[in-house]
Amino acid sequence: MIDKVSVGTRIASLRKREGYSQAEFSEILHVSPQAISKWETGASLPDIGILLDMSWIFKTSINSILEGDAYIEGAGDVERKYIFLNKILMCPQCRHGLKLQKMHAQNMMYQCDLGHAYSVIDGVLDFNTREIPGELWSLSLRNYDGYLQMQHWPGNPNYRRGRNQADVIWKIIEKERPKVILDMACGMGLGIQKQIERINWPATIIMVDVSHRILKWNQVFYSTERRNPFVDMVYLACDGANLPLMDNSVDMVFSYGGYESMQDKMIEGVREAYRVIKPTGCSVYTKSIVENLQDPNSQRWMHLLLSAVGEEEAQWWKKEFLDEQQWMDTCRAIGFKNNTSTKIYGELPAPDTDTFPFENEMAQWMAEYVFVSSKE
Repeated sequence: MIDKVSVGTRIASLRKREGYSQAEFSEILHVSPQAISKWETGASLPDIGILLDMSWIFKTSINSILEGDAYIEGAGDVERKYIFLNKILMCPQCRHGLKLQKMHAQNMMYQCDLGHAYSVIDGVLDFNTREIPGELWSLSLRNYDGYLQMQHWPGNPNYRRGRNQADVIWKIIEKERPKVILDMACGMGLGIQKQIERINWPATIIMVDVSHRILKWNQVFYSTERRNPFVDMVYLACDGANLPLMDNSVDMVFSYGGYESMQDKMIEGVREAYRVIKPTGCSVYTKSIVENLQDPNSQRWMHLLLSAVGEEEAQWWKKEFLDEQQWMDTCRAIGFKNNTSTKIYGELPAPDTDTFPFENEMAQWMAEYVFVSSKE
């Protein structure tokens, strides 16, 4: 027979360990504070659904809550998310599986059977990648204080026109309820951070970027200012065009301008997304689009931009100038059978000048769409 008083004592202890008051914990679980009190005093027990949520939040098993058993025998102080990576990691060099070799939180390493090894440094699994030459944007942030200023900056108003992009994306995520989300070329996570606080089911978010520097600061930020007890955050410093993940290993690939930020590797990034998404999964992402390649406004913008950049960059932009149908055709060619779009806003009116008006964020004049590309 279950000892309700002992269960209540464990629940109270685990709640306090996570830093929640009874009132805060009741809001997280969507129950009354009285229900929390009854559980912790042994007057009643949570139902199975609540116990599942508690086990995720406390990073322990239901047995541990009910009977005091350890969550993972022999895991020591290694967090659940690092155990989870054992199931899905693949060596980007030889394509063999990667396994956790050192079960100690301060000295963790994943290694394949051919000896390729990658260490967890400052909470980030580092695959020794580097940013694109000439695009070392993370170096513009001198320190974590500078990073925080950017996180709290309201952003370019040109990206806030039209529909509420975050709400459009949330409706898709809420419908799919993915357990594993990969944030492709995440940068500071400015897109996914608007969704993290809404997730109320157990989920793992894998933030992928080539910059270890940015991911290191993400690890601090998302464990403090954007902490959600239902969400485990994992950080991989790797090449999005060569993901260290097994085929069919994630439920959703999310990208908030991330594909585009990969520049010449954009299509490879979309192909990698297709590879790692499960057969029933999808990619949800934003994409800058030329509304009408024959329209005078679009043509004016394209002419001004191409006149403002060098020849090599101009060649890249010519590939980027796609309308909605052309992009969907590209996704179908990669393998995504179903592709839908939602228009967020249209193009800005072209200026009556011979000078391109923007020095940074060169695509801000373009229309913005949210796409959903599904395998099935």
